[in-house]
Amino acid sequence: MRLIGDNVAMTDSEGGDRSGLVVELTDALDATDGAWEGWNAVDDPTRELYATWVAQARRAGLRRDRALTTAHHAAQGILRHAVQRFDAAESAGEVVGAVAEGLAGKLVRILANLIN
Repeated sequence: MRLIGDNVAMTDSEGGDRSGLVVELTDALDATDGAWEGWNAVDDPTRELYATWVAQARRAGLRRDRALTTAHHAAQGILRHAVQRFDAAESAGEVVGAVAEGLAGKLVRILANLIN
């Protein structure tokens, strides 16, 4: 008997691996046309990201909603594009820009105080 939130270990109709996926996700992928094809087409890190996102929800309703969202994205072929990945270089640039902007503002205030 499968319980809500349980992990399942079986293969889908195409022979894809379902191990480690919660029941809600496998049910949503089963119920959505083309979802398994989209799921199997993406790389392992993307699948792991979505599987973890669905499984970490504590409430059954939230797990089900996340599973349905995942299945919809998979069926549309947009799983990879629906994730905003962390880009260290871009984040570092934003931090440096904010610090520089803050320092420039501070310098202007110091100069203004010295002039007055």
